[in-house]
Amino acid sequence: MRNELIYHILLVGHVTMAIAGFIVSGGLAIAAWRQRGKAAFSPQFWRWQTLVQIITVLLGAFGLGLFLIGSRPKVIWHLLYGALALLTVLMQRAVGTDGAILAGMSAGGQEAAQALAPRRLAWVVFGLNIFLWAMYGRGLSTGFFGV
Repeated sequence: MRNELIYHILLVGHVTMAIAGFIVSGGLAIAAWRQRGKAAFSPQFWRWQTLVQIITVLLGAFGLGLFLIGSRPKVIWHLLYGALALLTVLMQRAVGTDGAILAGMSAGGQEAAQALAPRRLAWVVFGLNIFLWAMYGRGLSTGFFGV
């Protein structure tokens, strides 16, 4: 009885985080796409970005808990999608809120890097969020349907 309760708590937490992450990462991808070519992102955007990162880590923790108590996914690829989502969060953390890591990647010198920084940052943030959204979507489809 106790194991069933733990299983249901972990499962509900896992599914809730997956659905929340899918929605928030999709919304952030749209917001980043709309931001391209404009000034820097607002602090509110970065708070939402941090939230989706926390959701992703919690999703991984719930999933690991399920795995440790013997609940295996229907499709083994489900584990890969979870790992890729966690790696995406690490890349998002590396980019940070100001895109400083991107400044060193410009071949045109510091002036060119500063001119391109907001635009490049918007595309990088868009790409990471759309990838995270896709990993959430694929994880949900393999978790619910096993396809």
